[in-house]
Amino acid sequence: MLNNFFKILPLISICFFTVSILAQDESSHEIGFISGSASFTTDYGERNNFKSNVGGNVGFGFGAVYYLNFTDYRYRWNQRTNYWAEHFRVRAELSYMSAQLDHFGQWAEKQSELGARLRAHHGKTYLVNLGAQLEFHWVDIVDFGSRRIPDLQWSPYISGGAFVDFYNPSIYSDLGNWRDEDILYPKWDPTKFPDAARITPGITMSATLGIGTRKKLGFYSDLLIESRWQYFFSNYVDGLNARQAPENKYNDWLLWIHVGYIYYLN
Repeated sequence: MLNNFFKILPLISICFFTVSILAQDESSHEIGFISGSASFTTDYGERNNFKSNVGGNVGFGFGAVYYLNFTDYRYRWNQRTNYWAEHFRVRAELSYMSAQLDHFGQWAEKQSELGARLRAHHGKTYLVNLGAQLEFHWVDIVDFGSRRIPDLQWSPYISGGAFVDFYNPSIYSDLGNWRDEDILYPKWDPTKFPDAARITPGITMSATLGIGTRKKLGFYSDLLIESRWQYFFSNYVDGLNARQAPENKYNDWLLWIHVGYIYYLN
């Protein structure tokens, strides 16, 4: 696990060094917190089943965020800069997520031995995410942040970024020790496929795409509403990875819908 971390450490360092170069004296800064529900799409449950992908395997997440703006819009709104500074900002984030995972869908509902194995099979995973996103705001950041236009109440945006993720899954079964034969569903049976189910903590990376908006709360604060898709570069985030199964096509991913509070530091 530490070896994986040291492999990606140079990439993290380059990202923060680039941000520090871009941050000039005219920059401004914000901090805040976010919290909401995370819907996990993993090897638990049937693909394209609503309860598996949206309604069932839902967890909770929260985090702290920091924003770097490339213009000091709070006190220099009358000194316009350029399109980049007035429409883009960088957001750094440290967040935590967890979810209880169960099997849903037609195969788990079957009144058979294999259906019973799926219904008895449960899991849990938690994540710690550290990374950054670049946001593009349709509304001019200077106009919105300076509060000089009273009717300008919303600032919608899209975002994309990359994260380093620490994950720690767990597995258990109501039928007994999940490592024993004929306890898990055959494609995850550890006596036949040793790497199909494992609860080893690890570090991976993920890519994110998001859409959201800010809403004015006060002269120095905003409400944040955001939906973000996060795709992991590992299929072991949930502890399951039946590589030999033809239906095992995609890595784990999640959809996080959250709200937050942003405070302007300067």
